[in-house]
Amino acid sequence: MELLEYHFSNLSGNLFYNDNTYEMFSNVGKPMHLNYLTFKELFKNMNSRKDLLILESGIASAGTQSTYLFNEYIKKYGGKFWSVDINSSLVDLHKGNMCPGTTLVCDDSVNFFKNWVKENDKVDVVYLDSYDLDFYNPQPSAMHGLNEYLALEPVFKSGSLLLIDDTPSNPYWLDCRNQVYHDMIEYYSKNNCLPGKGQLVLNVFKNADLLLHNYQVLYKFF
Repeated sequence: MELLEYHFSNLSGNLFYNDNTYEMFSNVGKPMHLNYLTFKELFKNMNSRKDLLILESGIASAGTQSTYLFNEYIKKYGGKFWSVDINSSLVDLHKGNMCPGTTLVCDDSVNFFKNWVKENDKVDVVYLDSYDLDFYNPQPSAMHGLNEYLALEPVFKSGSLLLIDDTPSNPYWLDCRNQVYHDMIEYYSKNNCLPGKGQLVLNVFKNADLLLHNYQVLYKFF
């Protein structure tokens, strides 16, 4: 957990920590990144295990810089980490900063995952964070997220962890209080759900426990 705490200590956001409680936009206490709690639960379940196989879609992940966090985990505990992005400039920008166990790939994530499962029979950690969510046109991101999940379905085994970004459980977890927030309150009141990258994955039957769902959603397979 030291890696996680150090990494997030360099980030800030609208999730405020005060007296062992967390509250969005309270402006009381220490400002934390929105995704701190889900990553904390993820790393708790990774439990400093060695030689994990980790996959990520969306290199660097601008807000959390998750590519660097997973790279540090692999550097310390061994294993292999692949991050895939369709943007070649991101690959070129970050590949020189990675350890030998990390591979940055320029490809469509669905295509890369389909090929990856042909050579591997299990995965330990998956973080899906490609194809930015547009709350007013969420279907492309949601379909891409579903196709990523389906491509990897054969390698999810007991203990595999799946974290999906941009999948808010309710409007409280939105990282804004602007017109999008108010429109999504109305959307939620009508649909009892919100648009999201993992919106379609939520409804797919899976042998997994839901560990945490706020702005991101985290599953552990059994």
